[in-house]
Amino acid sequence: MIQVPVCIIGCGPIGLTAALLLSRIGIRTLLLERRGALNTHPRSRFVDTNTMELLRELGVEKEVEATGLGPDWTEVDRWADSLTGEEYACIPSPTFHTVPRSTSPCLPVMTAQDHVEAALIGKVRKDPNVDLRFHTEARDLEQTETETRLRIHDRQTGDEEEVVAAYTIGADGPSTTTRAVIGSELESDPMAINSQDVIFHADLSKYVGDRKGALLYATPRPGFVVIFQPLDGVRRWRCQVNVPTPDLLSEEETIARIQEALGTKDEFPIEIKSLSLWQPTPGCTTRFSKGRIFIAGDAAHVSVPTGGMGNNTGFAGIRNLAWKLAFVLRGISPASLLETYQEEHKPLALERIALGVRITQAMIPMMIKHSSGQDIRQDAHATRFYGNYDGTLLGFELESGLIAAEEDAPPPVDDPITDFVPAVRAGRRAPHVWVDEARTASVLDGFGRGYSLVLGADVDAEPWADLTEQLAAGGFPISTQELPAASTPYSNEGLVLVRPDGIIADHWNDRDVGDDERSERLGRLLPRA
Repeated sequence: MIQVPVCIIGCGPIGLTAALLLSRIGIRTLLLERRGALNTHPRSRFVDTNTMELLRELGVEKEVEATGLGPDWTEVDRWADSLTGEEYACIPSPTFHTVPRSTSPCLPVMTAQDHVEAALIGKVRKDPNVDLRFHTEARDLEQTETETRLRIHDRQTGDEEEVVAAYTIGADGPSTTTRAVIGSELESDPMAINSQDVIFHADLSKYVGDRKGALLYATPRPGFVVIFQPLDGVRRWRCQVNVPTPDLLSEEETIARIQEALGTKDEFPIEIKSLSLWQPTPGCTTRFSKGRIFIAGDAAHVSVPTGGMGNNTGFAGIRNLAWKLAFVLRGISPASLLETYQEEHKPLALERIALGVRITQAMIPMMIKHSSGQDIRQDAHATRFYGNYDGTLLGFELESGLIAAEEDAPPPVDDPITDFVPAVRAGRRAPHVWVDEARTASVLDGFGRGYSLVLGADVDAEPWADLTEQLAAGGFPISTQELPAASTPYSNEGLVLVRPDGIIADHWNDRDVGDDERSERLGRLLPRA
């Protein structure tokens, strides 16, 4: 029998990240994967700014960044009659664009999911707190008030073993078996779209020419769409081919449709690597947990591919859950802390699912009108947020009893989807600022293992540091960071309490707190057992 604090079912990017985040706070995990190898049909490509900041925390940011497409590929999305035909829309995609930005120490990266998984697995294999097992299937998951139990089946040898874990996380994708165990259902609204997903190798440089893009839509005839997606900017491609019925095309039919979408009769090798069929079923589950069993990633919520928000939402969710599990397991916080996972994360997931659907619905009229010769200018404008949604991505605000209530309205913006203004607000991601002259260290680099009290340059640091040291000595993980002067949007007189997941719990002005009020002010929202 195996006994472990946390068992994680599913070794995709969300399960791998769960294991690494828990390990950072000293929690051992058993990580199970029924596959025998990495995913060879990557469905996710876009790694957003928030996720790259998380990968920076885990030490794999630069490794993932090195696999991505350069800025010449990520600046725009394009629509044309064919890859070589008339272009009728070219829309900037600043959220996708792999260029430095003032709002983060990280670049967003357009890469293939298998590269992200490889970087995470490399880290997991070196982690003594993670027991990773491929070819292993989880069966008969159940729970009591004090533990979870399951059997693991070795698919190579047929051997079985019992596992007892304090908690179990199902990160086993949209076809999850964990969801049913907790009595949760996916509330979804399937879209009337059937699409064949294709990974293929071919040199398309001659046909792309100088019309590079993160997404290259080809619509050679009414009702027929092929979406070309470069995976390495050289020969490795992914594309989606719309099909009228949920039936998988043969390799020969698939190649014929790709060539039609290229707009050429040239004969050249197209090597199909894998095929799959899917229908978008965007939705969220009725519950994210029951007792000691949790679900995360696509097991908890499913997005349409449009906009690339699916995996990134899963990363946000597991970052929310992992530290809370660790704090409860270590006796730092009460078990009631875990109730805030769904309370905080489900609204964020629903918002991003809805945006993906909205983007999909916005671009369809543009393609239909173009095919019938109508004016598409208004519809092209309506599609502007396809790769331009930093307001949604970075300006979200979580709400729960762990987070102070904000009295003031957020900074005004023209469009809450596209526009983002960094701000120190409870429930928001703590803003990035550089804390060294070389601009290599970010304030974000101090987050991850415990709470952090960020002090403005004019704050009297000593009494606050004494308080955090007392809390840390008593078993509550908290530390202080002192900012350099003029670290906008942080105030020189301000204090900001940041959770392990980089979310602001509270903030206040130093001069508004008396000497005898500091302990109560700091401890107001700390989840102490």
